[in-house]
Amino acid sequence: MMSWPFEREVFFMTYLYKHGFCILRCQPFHIGHDRLIKQMMKECEVGTVLIGSAQESGTYHNPLPYFTRKKMIQNVWRAKEEYSRLQIIPVKDVVNIPWNFHVLETIKKELPDRVKPDIMYVGDQREYLFFASDVPHIGLCSRTTQSFPFLSGNMIRDMISLKDERYKEFVHPENHDLIIKNFYSDELI
Repeated sequence: MMSWPFEREVFFMTYLYKHGFCILRCQPFHIGHDRLIKQMMKECEVGTVLIGSAQESGTYHNPLPYFTRKKMIQNVWRAKEEYSRLQIIPVKDVVNIPWNFHVLETIKKELPDRVKPDIMYVGDQREYLFFASDVPHIGLCSRTTQSFPFLSGNMIRDMISLKDERYKEFVHPENHDLIIKNFYSDELI
């Protein structure tokens, strides 16, 4: 049986949440961060990555500037279909404003057309405590499982400072050149 020439199947993706967000420092962006973003983009219509400590760079704990960290995420995500639903924005550290208020106001200011987030993705449940009264859901993406190694930015920066090439197991190949350019200088480490 022949179908009508303009008839076609249309598939609509159903997401569990409207707008998810996560806060990452990405010093550097690594496979643990990517795992969290993958979960967020699988479950949400739109996702927002806030890059924390956006005002800091050139220190041991925050060596990379905001735009380099953003580029690392883009290098990995730009080719993916979900990238059109993903936004990456900076969030600065504050001391005189409640953190939850500051983060949600930053999202509102930077992305005025997005609905208020209805889920926060975290690697540790304690990170959600500041937001529990403002964001109804938590997406917990465990940092450590039997099949996924424990890792942290500190661990990776230590490997890089020791010129231990094993850091490449935790950082996407798309970003190896950025690591060399930004870390293998005497000024940062």
